[in-house]
Amino acid sequence: MELKKGKTIVLTMWGTMILFPVLALVFIILRLYCRRWLKKATTGYLDDYVLIFSWVLMVVTSTIGLMLAKHGVGTAIMAGEEVAVEPEVMHALLFWTSNLLLFGINAIAFSKVSWFITLIRLVVNCRQKVALWMLMVFSTTLLLVASTFGYYQCHFLPDGSWSYPEMSDHRCLDNGVAIKISLVTSIYSTVLEFALAAVPAYVVWNLPLKQSTKIGIICATSVAFVSAMMGALRTKAYYDHLFPLGKLPEMYSLGCVIMFAVLEVCTTIIAASIPFFRPLVKKMAKAYDEDELSWP
Repeated sequence: MELKKGKTIVLTMWGTMILFPVLALVFIILRLYCRRWLKKATTGYLDDYVLIFSWVLMVVTSTIGLMLAKHGVGTAIMAGEEVAVEPEVMHALLFWTSNLLLFGINAIAFSKVSWFITLIRLVVNCRQKVALWMLMVFSTTLLLVASTFGYYQCHFLPDGSWSYPEMSDHRCLDNGVAIKISLVTSIYSTVLEFALAAVPAYVVWNLPLKQSTKIGIICATSVAFVSAMMGALRTKAYYDHLFPLGKLPEMYSLGCVIMFAVLEVCTTIIAASIPFFRPLVKKMAKAYDEDELSWP
């Protein structure tokens, strides 16, 4: 049967997974500049290191995603009315997708860890700190287990070939169980994103600061809601990938999952960096005032 290409987001994937990692790197550099050179902070760099590590994992995820795009991921390949995947593509698809899950989920996990550490430093209530620590440990453990679970769901046979579920059921975990665990983890991750985005607003509003300062900090941290939206879109695309309903074919929806996962990590990095730009904003405002005073 003749194969034909349908809807595609390959160009969007290329643009997104090249532009946004570069943009996230710019925000990390500005964050380090504000903390280390403008504020001259001598401690509290753990969240910086974790954020950088998350960025590295995300770059690996983007690279694998772009490799998969060459194999048709992000494009609806149809054979008549049915979704089709060419046999020679299947091996590369299964192998690289498992690696992508390993790096991608860990990138999401460590980006959240960095945000957790920043929030723990922000809150002053002891109970809130303990609650954030417990939630961080639980969430990180869950995501790390999910990434490992996805990687080892199926593995190589002794002769080096890939073990397909239909060829060797005893070498693959039950697909129904895998789908349920993966989807529940994805939904939990998204809900956690929205919860973490709301925490700064609650904490800052109860601090003894000027109202204008509170509003400024809340606006800076509200970018985290964009990351939460990317997580929601990733979960929706993942659902479409796991449960094809005839609207979004499997290869197409897998491309959406990869793209939104990269966007989720990038926007988390951006959201975690913006609150540290206050010294830079003050410096720029001061320079602007001095220039204004020097005018004739």
